[in-house]
Amino acid sequence: MKKLSLLIMVLIYVNAIDPSMVQLGTAKLDELNQSNLGKMILQLAQTHAEMRGPLDDLVAAIGDLENELTAELQQLDDDYTRSTNQHAATQENLDIQIGQTEINIFNQKDFIDAILLPSIDQTNSKIDRLNGYINDNRDNLSKETLNRQKQHQQFLDRVSEHQSAISAVDEAIQLINALINGNISFAEKGTINQAIQRINTKTQKTNTVHPIVEALMSLTQNFSDQDQAKKIRDLLSDTRNQLVASLNQETADENQIEQTWVERQKTLNTEYQEFKRSVLEATYVLATYQSKLKSTREALAENENDLQSYKDSLQQDKDAQAQETQIYNELKSQYQIQLQTTRNAKEFVNSAEFSNVIRQKLNQGGLI
Repeated sequence: MKKLSLLIMVLIYVNAIDPSMVQLGTAKLDELNQSNLGKMILQLAQTHAEMRGPLDDLVAAIGDLENELTAELQQLDDDYTRSTNQHAATQENLDIQIGQTEINIFNQKDFIDAILLPSIDQTNSKIDRLNGYINDNRDNLSKETLNRQKQHQQFLDRVSEHQSAISAVDEAIQLINALINGNISFAEKGTINQAIQRINTKTQKTNTVHPIVEALMSLTQNFSDQDQAKKIRDLLSDTRNQLVASLNQETADENQIEQTWVERQKTLNTEYQEFKRSVLEATYVLATYQSKLKSTREALAENENDLQSYKDSLQQDKDAQAQETQIYNELKSQYQIQLQTTRNAKEFVNSAEFSNVIRQKLNQGGLI
């Protein structure tokens, strides 16, 4: 290729001669003589001229050069076209990857901002709310248990009062029966007073029974009529029945209250277990959201890195294409100049002036 280029230089030199070739510059000859190939070409031209041989060989050599340059230019165009197509395919693929990655990044950011973060906040709020319910539930159980204990103690106190009252009434009835039956004389004031004192002591804690018993026993002290004593006994018996009925009602009420309390405890404990289960479920959901947030952020970071890599690759490919285009344009320009020069030389060699000019230079001392 270098030899062909030197030959083109010779032909350029020849083509630069005016139509008569009389003014062929000695500077150009000196320039060709500075290279071995240039000397060889000039020697070939001189030998050809001295031998007065046909120009077919020289014309054929120039034609071969023209064909070679044409083929190389076509190959340059084909290579550039293939390279351009490859760059176009590469850039199109990168543009698609960039577009898809940008969509993925948008979707991932939207998923994080619109779904995951609000869901995590809502789940945290739900867990806090459930824990508040659990605390309230346990507080209510503690308070209601304490109230129930107080309530039950009050019931026990009332039972004790009723039992004391019933015992006092029983003793009062026994005293009346003793008077009626003659076991104690109405004249035995001391015995009666002692009995009344014991009865008063037992009924002091019973506000509703004590005044009645005390009044009835006072009547016993003031009356010695057995019929009157029997009426008092009947009144005491009615009082006792009322006390027993009251005690039974207190017991029934307590049993109902206890049953209600047992159900209330079950309800509170069921609510507590439900709250605990809900907390466990919410905690699991929260962990799932947090795990998804972590993986989505990792995928987002990876996509952002990929996006930058795709953009860098796209820019690099565009830069490479631009460089290749510049080189292609420069080479194509050189090939076009060489090809045009070759065609000009071929036309000149085929002209009638060529031999005359060569021989004239030989007569003046030769081409080299």
